[in-house]
Amino acid sequence: MDVYLVQHGQALSAEQDSQRPLSEQGRAATTKMADHLAALDTHLIDPPIAEVRHSGKPRAQQTAEIFARALCPHGRPTAREGMNPKDDPRVVYEELAAKRERDGALLLVGHLPHLAGLAGLLLTGDAEKAPVRFVNAAVLKINPADKGWAVEWYLTPTCVR
Repeated sequence: MDVYLVQHGQALSAEQDSQRPLSEQGRAATTKMADHLAALDTHLIDPPIAEVRHSGKPRAQQTAEIFARALCPHGRPTAREGMNPKDDPRVVYEELAAKRERDGALLLVGHLPHLAGLAGLLLTGDAEKAPVRFVNAAVLKINPADKGWAVEWYLTPTCVR
């Protein structure tokens, strides 16, 4: 199973809105990234994304909806427990480890530090290591390799026109 990890788009500050939805900039960058990936050759998003999950927080849900419209139009994003910023990434890691040999692809939209810990577990076996410097609306593609996981590619909004 291929896994796409996405840090939500830039959000409003808590002072601006306690729910912290996407800012105008965050919505634009996320849309630009999702549309760019949808327009690329299909080998970058292969196998096709079958499911999009998010933490349930407005900024992650909105980011997931934008990516789902572009990359998984037949699927509806769903909230998943265990993906909030301070949740233990081992919960999601264990689920991914159990499904690693399955076909298909899953896109997860989350938050730091949870997402960094999950990437650390997948790529190094250690949630305390940070092998990826996540930025808002960037996409990291990871897939099974040998007995672990490997980065296939990482694309940030600054790389997209």
